[in-house]
Amino acid sequence: MRGNRVMGGLVLLAIIILVSVPITVELRLRATARDGAVSSQTVLTLMGERARGLLDLLFRAGEAVREHDVMLDEVARARHELRHHQTLERENRLLRRMMGFKEASPHGLLLGRVIARGGTSGWWQSVRINRGREDGVQPNQAVITIDGLVGKTTTVTRHTADVLLITDPANRIACRLESTGDLGVARGLGTGLSGKSDFEMVIAAQPATVDYIDKDAQVESGEKVLTSGLGGTYPGGLILGTVLGSEMDDSRLYQRLQVRPAADLARLQYVWVVSE
Repeated sequence: MRGNRVMGGLVLLAIIILVSVPITVELRLRATARDGAVSSQTVLTLMGERARGLLDLLFRAGEAVREHDVMLDEVARARHELRHHQTLERENRLLRRMMGFKEASPHGLLLGRVIARGGTSGWWQSVRINRGREDGVQPNQAVITIDGLVGKTTTVTRHTADVLLITDPANRIACRLESTGDLGVARGLGTGLSGKSDFEMVIAAQPATVDYIDKDAQVESGEKVLTSGLGGTYPGGLILGTVLGSEMDDSRLYQRLQVRPAADLARLQYVWVVSE
């Protein structure tokens, strides 16, 4: 009972104080309370704005990463298409040159595409083309490009033919020098570690030609070497390559010439089979 009286007295006292407080003091108290609330609201507002700014920054960063990935993908696709178009353009130019070569050639020519390579190092040198018996290809036919002699056909199936390159040591080619007509025999040396294909031309050691060809004759570098037409496999006048240098044979009867093939045998794509 006494506690209730005390509580009631305190409440009554508080009411009397509030009623008796001057209006100016009341306004000050309200302003102070409002200012305090404003400070808290300001802090909360700033924190909210910063949080929204951070989220916006993260969103834009994510968008930038996605756009960057899309751009990289588009650049890669464009580069791939460009390389593809460039490859097609090179092949088109090559085919146009080959068709012009065919029209100007005195020989019957059958176009073939290289579909496989045999041994590409060491002593064995061969490629396989997509032409065979059903296309009229037979063994021991000359194979050329627009630049020069490639080799001869060997094994022929219905739809394919193997071509023994002129760089194979098993290949022997009767040939001659363009400027003098001196006869010789070309044989392959295979491909060295450098990847460069060479073959040497051995001047035939026949009594007439040995006597006729001066062992001291100066053979110019760059001299063209052509097929002579002897032997039956290769028609005459096909370009084998150019002379790189010469040396005297051990017998001292004739010179030996080093010849670089005219055809780029390392990058064969299309070839002609000489049918006539």
